[in-house]
Amino acid sequence: MAVCRKGNSMNYNQIGEVTATFQTSGTVNVGDLVAMAENSTVETAAANDEVIGVCVSKNGSYVGVQLKGGTTLACSDSTLTVGYHQLKAASGNSIALATEGAYHLVVSVDTGAKTAMVIL
Repeated sequence: MAVCRKGNSMNYNQIGEVTATFQTSGTVNVGDLVAMAENSTVETAAANDEVIGVCVSKNGSYVGVQLKGGTTLACSDSTLTVGYHQLKAASGNSIALATEGAYHLVVSVDTGAKTAMVIL
């Protein structure tokens, strides 16, 4: 596994990326956090939904969803720190700490930009 370096910061985006194609329920756009809606179907994640990934491509009613790997996500939770955490969708297509669900590795948090680099 390689780590890309941008200036004075580390970048883990796309490392170990795994994507899968799903049908959509409703409107899902590139960059949206997504959650399972029903069999083989995703929808834009609503606040408190368990996030399964990020929409990285769209073709009609099908979307490519990044399920694994590094990605930078909007973060509305000022208490988020680095380490393994349970994460959920929050308002504004962002993530926040959760009390249940899957654990994800948070490798950096930028409170000024309100983003977190996460390995799904």
